[in-house]
Amino acid sequence: MTGSEAKGILMGVPYPNRMTADVFLTWLETQRERHELVNGRPVRMMAGAKQSHNVVTTNVVVALSSAAKQRGCRTTSSDTAVRTGSDGIRYPDVVVDCGPPDPDAKEALRPTLVVEISSPNTLITDATDKLDEYRMHGDIQVIMLIEPDVVSVKIYRRASGGEWEIERYEDLGSVIALPEIAADLPVANIYDTLDPKLRTRLQLVSDPDQPTEFQPSQSET
Repeated sequence: MTGSEAKGILMGVPYPNRMTADVFLTWLETQRERHELVNGRPVRMMAGAKQSHNVVTTNVVVALSSAAKQRGCRTTSSDTAVRTGSDGIRYPDVVVDCGPPDPDAKEALRPTLVVEISSPNTLITDATDKLDEYRMHGDIQVIMLIEPDVVSVKIYRRASGGEWEIERYEDLGSVIALPEIAADLPVANIYDTLDPKLRTRLQLVSDPDQPTEFQPSQSET
């Protein structure tokens, strides 16, 4: 790669040639800014996450690491690459890697659980492109999407037949069972030290003297 090509990437200009995942991981070692590889093209990752995002990330790592360790798995945040194809590399906010330990590995060898903590700018991508890529990965068993400012955790779990089941948790009193890594994750632990809002829902309100309409109300579950 020439100096002008590298400068073009850093200025947001698309890399002129498609990269494989292996080439990208080597190229990334020379970069100061963080990138992911999407369809063979490096994409600069957003910097400057809010405190709530960082707190939730730390809370999840702390909550899962002990149980995961008992299963021979390692729980890491942000800098563990997950290969999503021959031309794709993603960096989930949290990865539980149950592959054999390798201190020199540049990527998760058997990512079993991945977590994306969404912001308004990343919510659509997390819930569409990344979700699709993670579901195509043969090793990933659980995908967790968390909103840090609202009590909202969505779990995508691979069933025995290979299909994906969806679970939603919007109650701080709920506990998420994660038999894949022999762990239980209380939702309250995810938001520990934070003051998240409850998600508003549309609730059917009936009044014999008024037309029936939908009005927002706070979730009580």
